[in-house]
Amino acid sequence: MTTVTDDPSGVKTAHVVLDEALGRDWHDSSLDVDLVKVRLTSLQHRRELEAAGFLVKPSWVNWIAPLLDSEQAFLSRLPLKERQSVRQAARRAEANGVELVVLEEVTERDLQRFLELYDRQVARMERGINYARRQQRQLARRLDSLLAVHAYAGDRLVGGCLGWLRPDRAMVQLRFSAVDDGARQGMLSRVLYSTALEAARHRGLTWASLGNDPSLFGHTAQPGLFRFKARLGFRPVPTQAIPPKVTGDEAELVVRMRALAEPSLSLAYDGDDPVRGDDGFPEALPLRAVRYSEHDVPPGGLPVSGFPIPVECRRIPADSAVAARRAEAALLRSYGTVLSKPR
Repeated sequence: MTTVTDDPSGVKTAHVVLDEALGRDWHDSSLDVDLVKVRLTSLQHRRELEAAGFLVKPSWVNWIAPLLDSEQAFLSRLPLKERQSVRQAARRAEANGVELVVLEEVTERDLQRFLELYDRQVARMERGINYARRQQRQLARRLDSLLAVHAYAGDRLVGGCLGWLRPDRAMVQLRFSAVDDGARQGMLSRVLYSTALEAARHRGLTWASLGNDPSLFGHTAQPGLFRFKARLGFRPVPTQAIPPKVTGDEAELVVRMRALAEPSLSLAYDGDDPVRGDDGFPEALPLRAVRYSEHDVPPGGLPVSGFPIPVECRRIPADSAVAARRAEAALLRSYGTVLSKPR
């Protein structure tokens, strides 16, 4: 049986069982869906699903990196431009009088102040989902296991990040971050992360996570988030590779780009055998990136230069009405004027 969900961003997703996924023509123009998804309990039918155009993939990915011995060692692994961005952000925060504070203990009041800042950030997002508010009760019950960094301009909270301390994995999991609108231009999030990672080193932790994201970047998570985390030296692994296992696998078919970002990016399995990554990364099936677009890929148009996973490109035929609206919007942006239609 097909269940179709229509989320606030306008993406229509058909949730189906395996037999229906393989036995139906999902490109039939009479079907009004953007995505088709099948929840998988095993990878037994991976070959059949991939032959039918589906990607077989983890539902979510976790971004992780070794903390190394110092901030300098961590930054040395990043591209030169990103190292410069981190240092520039730190100088700008200092010049603007922004004070970074690592909270020794997180109180309910501290948590509430951060959530209010996070609320405002999500409200500015085109496809934002307030995951922090959804987990508010869980966060409040585990205040003693939280690591928090707050950024203040005078008495005003202008940024913050919040993470779980995972001594069982020697890891800090940075779950949520938020900055006010003005601080975004100063790249304050980079300073928040650097401060949190240094605090984790002082606590004897050796790994860091930048949290979990859906494995499709172009829906609730955006391609810019993928590029940001990759540039900071973090790599995505299937979330279930890091205990406890809270998510599983799925098959995904992108039917049309109508309500997705242009382009979008999806992370899928690449290969049949789990591998243990270098630097002590957990054992997991390797991943590849699949770039979806209505257009041919321009030279050099791949997501992140030098990113250590293969990248494949798939062109999704454009819906003619949607393509016309996008072209009109691009024209308006180009000229900066309102063009009236002829009578």
